[in-house]
Amino acid sequence: MKPILYISALTVLLVVSCKQPNQDKLDELVERGNFEKSELIENIKSKVLDTTYMKGFRFNDTLTYFYKDHNFKPVWAMYMVNDSMAKPILDRLFQSREEGLKPSYYRLDSIKSMLERLKTGEIKSLYGELAHLELLLADNMLSLHHDRVIGRVDPEKALQGTYHLPRRKHEDFELLEVLDYADYNKVLTEATIIDTAYVYLQELLHGYIERIDAGEQWTIIDTVGVRKLEPGDTTELLPAIAKKLAQIQVITENEMLEADSHTYNKSFAKYVRRFQQRYGLYDDAIFGRNTFGLLNESMDDRIDQIAANLERIRWFEFPEEKPYISVNLPAFELTLHYEDSIKTMAVCIGKPRPYNYDARLKKSIEHKSLKPADHETPQIYSKVAYMVINPTWNVPRSIITREMWWKMKTDSHYLEDAGYGVFYKKKEVRSDTINWRLYTPSKIPFEIIQRSGDDNALGKVKFIFPNKYSIYLHDTPQKSKFKWSGRAVSHGCVRVQDPILLGEFLTQKIDTLDSDDFRIHMGYAPRDEERLEEYDPLDSTARIQPLADTRLIRLNEQLPVFFLYNTIYFDEEWKVHYRNDVYDKNKFIIEAMNF
Repeated sequence: MKPILYISALTVLLVVSCKQPNQDKLDELVERGNFEKSELIENIKSKVLDTTYMKGFRFNDTLTYFYKDHNFKPVWAMYMVNDSMAKPILDRLFQSREEGLKPSYYRLDSIKSMLERLKTGEIKSLYGELAHLELLLADNMLSLHHDRVIGRVDPEKALQGTYHLPRRKHEDFELLEVLDYADYNKVLTEATIIDTAYVYLQELLHGYIERIDAGEQWTIIDTVGVRKLEPGDTTELLPAIAKKLAQIQVITENEMLEADSHTYNKSFAKYVRRFQQRYGLYDDAIFGRNTFGLLNESMDDRIDQIAANLERIRWFEFPEEKPYISVNLPAFELTLHYEDSIKTMAVCIGKPRPYNYDARLKKSIEHKSLKPADHETPQIYSKVAYMVINPTWNVPRSIITREMWWKMKTDSHYLEDAGYGVFYKKKEVRSDTINWRLYTPSKIPFEIIQRSGDDNALGKVKFIFPNKYSIYLHDTPQKSKFKWSGRAVSHGCVRVQDPILLGEFLTQKIDTLDSDDFRIHMGYAPRDEERLEEYDPLDSTARIQPLADTRLIRLNEQLPVFFLYNTIYFDEEWKVHYRNDVYDKNKFIIEAMNF
């Protein structure tokens, strides 16, 4: 529906309004019958064709196309002169905060300020001001429509090129549909993302917004001088800790009263464990840096965390077709998505960058020196192509340079004792015959490969999917780290707690191997009872035997794998879980959204 621009319609519009913009001047113009719609159109045209002026708008090219195509006729300006007609538009912009966006993103204060100036007559040009209001509102309605559906920012830019997940598809999305006063509300409503996790996050956000609007503030606990606090310690912090646990709805008000004002009483420890479990921390009831850090989040921090996770859902949605694998990096958890169920296991992911990474990187570039280590596991999508049983490990150059060279230099038997072979132009050479002192860490001409076996860093099996980072899933001999709460300990690849279960899962895409075949190859007894009766790992004549050599097994149909980064997520019963922002990605997203 096109906006109504006739003088008679404008007269009615102005008469029914109790607070018209620049009322005296407009009344005078209407009374004399000389409010010229053509004058407003000319002002809009002049501004749209001014490329310098249009650079101030986010969707300047889109606006230029639209208004040229519509002969520069206004969509919004004539409706905004009436408070009752303007209110639902302003409310729509304000309600953006219910989806983790901010009214300031959509220049709401600037628009309100313009309307106030129009009411008071504090303007230089009525037509010029209305034309600017028209374009300002149009640009921000486009922004709101785009951000609610597509996402506020480009994830690859916001996350510094470490985001490689497929984008959510919107085949029926039309950006320009929102530029229609009669239908804008319907367009925005129908374009709402239908995703259960999105709805639950919105409900969570709504509760926090209500609490902030009511003036609630969360307690910040003064931990200066307190490195650790454990049950039995003398402390005056417990009442404040209990109050904060109640504020974040981990304990009830009655449970809050159990806190002692002088001692961290052991009876209260169960509530601290409850908090640690909810946040994925090791539930030892001991307050250290991580537990205090998460407990001292402000309500604004929580809202930003929800906003970042809402933005992630606008970028990505899980496929409807199963099976597939997902890894949630902040949760240190891998999920196998079967046709009708899921199974999860712990994983270890890459170490976070050092706190001063950016400064060190800049310095290394300036001095052309070794770049600082970056072991963060990226957000990627790929498809598992094959698995390797009894893998060897080609040691990455960065690990040789940073972690192995000094050992090689000081101990000529280090590599051989640790099961590494040294190769020069594909031919193996004895490592103890090499004078490593002749080489600098960055100019070692040898390839170092760890032989397969119990001590191999990749364990007994690895799972390969193509990606530019050479990231893969693999077993590990270091099983103890799966008991850690913070499992960001690897060089970037992802160690899986139950490689046997993962391998069995993948056999549904392998024609020549079933799950029991895989188990036997890995040295485990089959699950099938009939086959178990015949199973003899020492029978060299058996068709399927535990493998001693390195064996590559391809999937007949590659299976999708997604590396995600959700610091808030819901389990099968839709219970909310919070996780530490191990790589500070929420901060990058929120900063990028505030452009």
